[in-house]
Amino acid sequence: MKRFKIWLANHYAVPPNIAGITRHFELAREWAKEEDAEVTLFLSKFVHPRRTFITAEEKAQIEQVDGLKLAWLWSFPHKVNDFRRIINMISFAFVFFFATLFRRKPDVFIASSPHLFLAYAGLLVARIKRIPFVFEVRDLWPDSLVKMGGVKKGAVLNALTWMESQLYKKSDQIIVLTEHQRQYISEKGIPLEKIDLIPNGVVVGSWQPDEQKRAEYREKLGVPQDDFVAIYTGAHGPANALEYVVQAGQYLPEKGYSIVLIGDGPDKERLQKRVAELGLKNVHLLDPVPKAEIFDYTNAADFGIISLADNEVFRGARPNKLFDYTFLGKPIITTVDGEVRQIVEQNRVGVFSGAENPKGLAEAIMQMSQYTPDRLTEIKANGREFIDREGDRQKLAKKFFGILKELVTKK
Repeated sequence: MKRFKIWLANHYAVPPNIAGITRHFELAREWAKEEDAEVTLFLSKFVHPRRTFITAEEKAQIEQVDGLKLAWLWSFPHKVNDFRRIINMISFAFVFFFATLFRRKPDVFIASSPHLFLAYAGLLVARIKRIPFVFEVRDLWPDSLVKMGGVKKGAVLNALTWMESQLYKKSDQIIVLTEHQRQYISEKGIPLEKIDLIPNGVVVGSWQPDEQKRAEYREKLGVPQDDFVAIYTGAHGPANALEYVVQAGQYLPEKGYSIVLIGDGPDKERLQKRVAELGLKNVHLLDPVPKAEIFDYTNAADFGIISLADNEVFRGARPNKLFDYTFLGKPIITTVDGEVRQIVEQNRVGVFSGAENPKGLAEAIMQMSQYTPDRLTEIKANGREFIDREGDRQKLAKKFFGILKELVTKK
């Protein structure tokens, strides 16, 4: 039987034993289970969230899946978000280009943003090898950079805009994670039939509730066993607006309530100093944990927080934590207006507390602490229904695989 060979590349992809973005590993793992599939995932040896290289021990811990190959590529190390981060992005794209140029070609190739350097390198490789190219859009570069103040008008913006345009026009298919992204790209003159929605999600069979383990991880959170706990898991950067989550601790009683933030990023140290300055005993900042453990940590809390800056660019976001929280049946407090708020309210799994509003967030936490057992049971059921309908990673992987098969057949 002829093997259906897939290449998938994402600069920030990691396996579940490392903290970070596991979407691509999970998709690749599901595709590799297909009878005729042979999948290669290209990812960086330099782990972006923690700014270190992956160790040999961590590589050895990764679950081996028949038909799935991991191609670890070097990229320039960096500690802070200065010019060295740009070099890191470009170096990964450069290494990827030459690492794949002389490999035996696959049947189809998918390159994923956020940055465009890897995707454009992938487009070039696909054209040289004359294979279908799929562009996965995780972030709307350069529009998001402009709106976050990361780039100004000039040669750099012009180059990124041109690169974005070429990727949209010359890709054989485009995958987006949100409906907002789909509409944005279609307004650039790209036919809607060329754009498919494959949102984030969870591997449904990967976790089961365990009350004994919940008590164990409650201790790891470092909070009193009888506190109402609101948790945030993910990046700690300017885009996440966690200053306001920390400040919410001022409006909560010192006893009976806790806010826990798990993760890392450029704002982590500043947030730790802010907690100390305010003398907050009910706000706890913990180190990042592997994706394989994040469900246990999250399940030990009572509510989940989704926080992003009050910026137009995030109106169309669907962060992965939305799916994590709903899968675990945790009521959600979102500070993000737009697509996330719409999903949370329409599916009756949580509330919108206002953007960058620490007092509103604290009030929402206290209101949720009054929810009856029946209300909590209803929210859990609503969350599972939403995941089954829109966030089951295995179902989404099958849909994605079908898109790839159809694309290759057409070509």
